[in-house]
Amino acid sequence: MAGAAPHLVASVASHGWGHLSQTIPIVAALAARRPSLRTTVRTGLPAPLVRERFAAAGLPEPAVETDDTEFGFMMRDALTIDDDASLARYRVLHDTRVARLGIERDALRALRPDAVLANVGWLPIAAAASLGVPTFGACSLNWADLLEARYPTHADVAAIVSWMRDAYRQADALFALEPGMPFDGYPNRVRVASLARLGTSRRDALRAALGAPPDARVMLVAFGGIPMAIDTRAWRLPTGWRAVASFDGAHDAASVRRFETLGWPYPDLLASVDLLVAKPGYGTFAEAGFAGRDTLVVPRDDWPESPYLVDWLGRHARIARLGLDTLRAGRFDDALAALAAQPARPPARGDGAAEIAEAIDARLGR
Repeated sequence: MAGAAPHLVASVASHGWGHLSQTIPIVAALAARRPSLRTTVRTGLPAPLVRERFAAAGLPEPAVETDDTEFGFMMRDALTIDDDASLARYRVLHDTRVARLGIERDALRALRPDAVLANVGWLPIAAAASLGVPTFGACSLNWADLLEARYPTHADVAAIVSWMRDAYRQADALFALEPGMPFDGYPNRVRVASLARLGTSRRDALRAALGAPPDARVMLVAFGGIPMAIDTRAWRLPTGWRAVASFDGAHDAASVRRFETLGWPYPDLLASVDLLVAKPGYGTFAEAGFAGRDTLVVPRDDWPESPYLVDWLGRHARIARLGLDTLRAGRFDDALAALAAQPARPPARGDGAAEIAEAIDARLGR
């Protein structure tokens, strides 16, 4: 450790908000062990969003540096990958890999970190390892396995994947979060429990905020940090239901309220509703699993991580499938009936953030 106030550089992917949501509980758990911890976040996400999420977790404001190298996949919307654009960016990264590594090394040298936490960039891991800086990866997925699963017939993808995997293997530990991909083939893989933000149930306050009776049932329809346009004006919710909508195209109406107009923290909102409607995504599904929240799953069948997330949530909450066209039409009756026919399931438990923070803290103490 290079001093009394250790400096953590967190490299966070800008593919939605889930990678930031995974990272913050780890930083919080490490800060609980090292109160003087300083954090710099390198990411393509907006700096105000990063600072807002840190503040909501009770953490000091981090320094934020813009770095959009780790984009994950280019998306047309929250459910549709732009394959041509994604492959083009990965090919450029691979073709310029020597220069990219040099840029990453220079950035880390300037920051002088005591440890690097990547969620889940391979370049920060390779750069930190080459500088002798303790480095850790932590995520429910890794881009090498996703890329290989997504493009198995593209001849040049194998070389890109091999480069990425070589970098991932240089981490002191590659923490594979539950639920998530198996991370097979990485000798430094360490499986850890789930991590999620836990909210406070405020059922009566939510219904009052919605102008709904105390016995009203409420669904939260959310698509994370990637835009998804759905026009809610055609929705006809079942009798007694209200909806809070977190996506583009939502319109306030008697039975629908836009999320941003409530001013509620997302975890408290999730803890106060009866139903979640969402695509598979780590942050959304982990939080639903810890809350034991009934969930209508909008399929994301071309996303290789999806089966792992759906299987896990199905062990901790009642789930049913809701097609995108059915969601756009605002028809929920059949899916709600499928949920009602299922038995209750036990909510998830565990603290993956504490497990990871303990490992990083031990490494810093050497």
